[in-house]
Amino acid sequence: MGRGKKKHRRKPELSLKARFLAWFWAWWPVLRFGLKFGAALALFYALLSTSFFDRALYSYLEANAWLANAILSGLGQPTHVSEVTIESPQFAMAIRRGCDAVEPTWLLCAAMISFPAPFLHKLRGMLAAVVLLQVLNLVRIVTLYWIGIHLPGFFNSAHMELWPTAFIVVAIVLFVAWKESSPRLESHAAV
Repeated sequence: MGRGKKKHRRKPELSLKARFLAWFWAWWPVLRFGLKFGAALALFYALLSTSFFDRALYSYLEANAWLANAILSGLGQPTHVSEVTIESPQFAMAIRRGCDAVEPTWLLCAAMISFPAPFLHKLRGMLAAVVLLQVLNLVRIVTLYWIGIHLPGFFNSAHMELWPTAFIVVAIVLFVAWKESSPRLESHAAV
């Protein structure tokens, strides 16, 4: 008998069903997140198409214009508001749909809702996200007004490229920071 020769037993191959179930349960947390996130986005875009949301959004846009005007007036700018338009003798700009931080706020909150974390942690994260993104939006409106007066050639780039990118980066950073601060759940039965 030779030393070192061992009989190797081959593991029985798993059935297709067993392999699929192993794959499915290994990826279930990611799939669950994707399904919840997708459902939240579908809800948002369904709400976005309603006349109620349109009316509510217009009121919200008026509030953004009023708040930005108050900041600009506090900074010594001779501005006034007419509905959703901030005007001065030098420059005027209208706050329109898409200039409201609603979409990045919803996307961030949808990601937080979809992530497996305790409910109170989700709630605190969403409240902080709403406040931070709305403050950032006011900063955006004020800086765009300033750019419109002092650097009008840069206005479109700042409005269409720089600020949207900034919102994406800030939303990602907020989500990662929130996720990293999330307490670890002991079970897979996350809310």
